[in-house]
Amino acid sequence: FHWMSSRKWGIVTANDTPSSTDPVSSHVQSDTVMFRLFFLFGVSVVLRLEYLLAAAIVRAKAREWSENKIRIFSARVISLTHATLSSIGCLCSLLSDSEYVKEPYDYSTYSAQYIFLFSMGYFIYDMTDMYIHGEAPYSKEYFIHHSLVLTAFSIILYTGKLFGFAMIGLLVEVQTIFLHLRTMIRLTGYAKKRSPAYNALINANMVCLFLFRHVPVTYLLYVMLYKDENCPLPLRAFLTCGLAFLTYHNTHLTISMVKADGFFGYEMQSLDEDHVDPLGPVKVKKS
Repeated sequence: FHWMSSRKWGIVTANDTPSSTDPVSSHVQSDTVMFRLFFLFGVSVVLRLEYLLAAAIVRAKAREWSENKIRIFSARVISLTHATLSSIGCLCSLLSDSEYVKEPYDYSTYSAQYIFLFSMGYFIYDMTDMYIHGEAPYSKEYFIHHSLVLTAFSIILYTGKLFGFAMIGLLVEVQTIFLHLRTMIRLTGYAKKRSPAYNALINANMVCLFLFRHVPVTYLLYVMLYKDENCPLPLRAFLTCGLAFLTYHNTHLTISMVKADGFFGYEMQSLDEDHVDPLGPVKVKKS
């Protein structure tokens, strides 16, 4: 793993690497790493506080809802926050700098690291949240997904490579905005009315599912298998396996939403809060 030996988590490019013999540079590097760790776990803490606030507001406004329903809706508020902010950062980066696509392996920027760290903070929060609420044993697909992303982002930040790869992969969060909005509207019961606005939402969700999930993952698989010549074999194998899992994950998601939302000849399903998640129910005790 010689490709890792000269990298530190806080380093962006080879030209920015401080000399290990320079105490000033080493101190700056140490401070930078500590700040990023503070940012990472700070995101998790802030999202936890947002969840508690969201749950309190929903509990006060929807007194007839069960604790189970309040829990699921509040969790989607946090997921929507992450998807929205990640999408903004990802789209702004890709639209303002074509080097992410042209040089997905070698190109890196300082600002992109905080987009990745924000998502890592969310995934750490989400895994902890599922564990706290006893959902971990019934959320294996989410745990595998989150663990793969956390591992990949950690490697990317440590090596200073594959920033373009990660940024293209984050395009999935654009579709996730529509996914969480759809789930939240279903929880409120407005989906049963099949209003033009809701129909537009589920159609946009399905279009974005292919445009921002299937297309980017397929493109990244193509890059890993046929195009990229720089990525070391162990890392290429890990990323290819991760992308293969994401392909399964996205296919599972697509089939579930096609059936639930009434596409391609299926009738739209009426779902309670335990089954509104397209990847299946989680074990939560109802009040």
